[in-house]
Amino acid sequence: MKKIPLYLLSLCSAASAAPYYLTTPPGGGLTPADWQPTWRLQGLYAVGVKHMPDTWGFRSGLELYSNADSGIRHEFGLNAAPQWGDGHHHRHGYRSSQDVFHLPLTAGYTLNIGLGDGILLFLSGKAGWAVGHYKEKAPSYRESGSYNGFTFSAGGGLKFQCSERLYVQAGYEFGRTYTNTRHNDTWGQHIISAGIDWRF
Repeated sequence: MKKIPLYLLSLCSAASAAPYYLTTPPGGGLTPADWQPTWRLQGLYAVGVKHMPDTWGFRSGLELYSNADSGIRHEFGLNAAPQWGDGHHHRHGYRSSQDVFHLPLTAGYTLNIGLGDGILLFLSGKAGWAVGHYKEKAPSYRESGSYNGFTFSAGGGLKFQCSERLYVQAGYEFGRTYTNTRHNDTWGQHIISAGIDWRF
């Protein structure tokens, strides 16, 4: 039993004689090289081209930023942009009215370029698949149905950094959708957007 205190005393002496090193603190903070998830919410107004009526709606998406503290920031995202619209156009000599629900589901890339003082110039492109429903009525016929088809858009705009996590943005893009309606319409849109990005 007398040997136990002597053994503990020898351990304490050895520990006090050995140099002490601070352990490396555990990681957890995001570095500039990490991907940073961001939620996006935008309001949309789109001016239709050809047989596409003007539409309004919103876009919601999940974006991933890289190099969030550098002058060049790469961004990849998945977006859904439901839109509703109605209008009139001429087809086969008749003036028809049209109601549309339009839902593009896209994946995209955005290049963000820092301009200084929390301002970013962004250039973006998106591509994916659109689904929707339309109703068209004219004196000589009525038509309704669902549609789907390839869709893409390209554009740009400005982002303003309001805080460490919040960005406000406004932009313009041109979009096109190739539908499988009875007339195989190709719909174009001039899209104006404004909204926020919230970084997690």
